[in-house]
Amino acid sequence: MTITQGGSATKRVIGGVLMLLGVALIGYGAHYLIRNGNCSGTGYTEYGPVPKCGGPEALYITSVFFLGPALALVGWLMARTWGWLWPLVCVSLAAGLASIKIDRAAPSGAKSFGLILGVSFFALAVLSVTLTVRKRLRPQPPTLPNLGAAPVGPGQFDASPGVSAPASGGWESYQPAAGAGPAVGRLSEDPLDRITKLAQLRECGALTEAEFEREKAKILAQMLQQAGLRRQAGELARRCT
Repeated sequence: MTITQGGSATKRVIGGVLMLLGVALIGYGAHYLIRNGNCSGTGYTEYGPVPKCGGPEALYITSVFFLGPALALVGWLMARTWGWLWPLVCVSLAAGLASIKIDRAAPSGAKSFGLILGVSFFALAVLSVTLTVRKRLRPQPPTLPNLGAAPVGPGQFDASPGVSAPASGGWESYQPAAGAGPAVGRLSEDPLDRITKLAQLRECGALTEAEFEREKAKILAQMLQQAGLRRQAGELARRCT
């Protein structure tokens, strides 16, 4: 087990390095692509003369559109840093584009355009991080006990479908199985008692007012459904007699 954990940690570290390298290549290539604009390696295009590129244009294109994204994606999958790849790409693009402002070789138009794009990507990074943090800090709704199953003895519970009975203990130690819900039509506890228990949970702060009303509505709906079934059964019995 120790070897597995060590290998997993090493893999995540390598993935993090690859992701950062890929993200840095994206920002690096974007900087020079915006600075050079519509330059050409020869100084001419089919439309006429254009500024001659001051560096390896193919390297910048490969960094932005091919090598950088590939390394970033592979590293992201290895490091398992879910939710952080896009903010890092935005920060890298923001730094690469905004830094054109201090590049003496860049024309004035490229400086203004790069600064605007850099600020925009930085704002996207802040927004993405804010949404990710808020989503992870959002409180999860409490897990409600299955009030449809009532104990039939000390430490025992009614074996309804989807209900896991505890090995020992009483109501306090009972936890319903995943996906379990109250069994309609075979309630072993009086619905009014269940509503009373829900009210007690609300009073002690375990349930919010909205949760209390939602669970109470479910119990009342079950009561109406059972009353309708009994009425139909009575009508069928009268017809048979």
